[in-house]
Amino acid sequence: MPGWRVVVAAYLDGDHLKVCSQGYTCCSQEMEEKYSQQSKHDFRNAVTELSNHLQNMFGSRYKKFDEFFKELLENAEKSLNDMFVRTYGRLYMQNSELFKDLFVELKRYYVGGNVNLEEMLNEFWARLLERMFRLVNPQYHFTDEYLECVSKYTEQLKPFGDVPRKLKLQVTRAFVAARTFAQGLAVARDVVSKVSAVSSVPPAVCCPRVL
Repeated sequence: MPGWRVVVAAYLDGDHLKVCSQGYTCCSQEMEEKYSQQSKHDFRNAVTELSNHLQNMFGSRYKKFDEFFKELLENAEKSLNDMFVRTYGRLYMQNSELFKDLFVELKRYYVGGNVNLEEMLNEFWARLLERMFRLVNPQYHFTDEYLECVSKYTEQLKPFGDVPRKLKLQVTRAFVAARTFAQGLAVARDVVSKVSAVSSVPPAVCCPRVL
């Protein structure tokens, strides 16, 4: 049959081929190259599409959580400030920098993590004790050495009751969890971005064979 003879005549020795069968085959080196390029193109597009989707998802969730937590901090600071102004008036306003510094350090920890929360909170309570010690004893003059000595015994004297311990526990738990979650989303976004960049590199010779 003429048609059959044409097909048989089209068979080639495939010893030189890398993707197609290396026996007698109708696949030419040109066809093999086209298949290889198409598989690379399809593979790259599939990885890029998935990577972009994941990158956008992690990026969006990180942005939303970051904005939410920072807004939460701003509202907490404003609420505390308004309450203390109403309650203590000028007395609080003259010493409000203590609380402003507290929130500055909390924000710094959330953003950079280079703050020891326990030490920072201990320092806050020590400074607050020194300030209150002067306010409730205006008739006396206390040296810095004396006030430093008083602050060293804060845990034994417990001038603020059990509030410092409870606050330290709650703040540490909340901020460590919030920062870990936010950083996890940011890292995931960056990792996906790097994977997407790597996907632009042509796959190995074995990849087109499988694809």
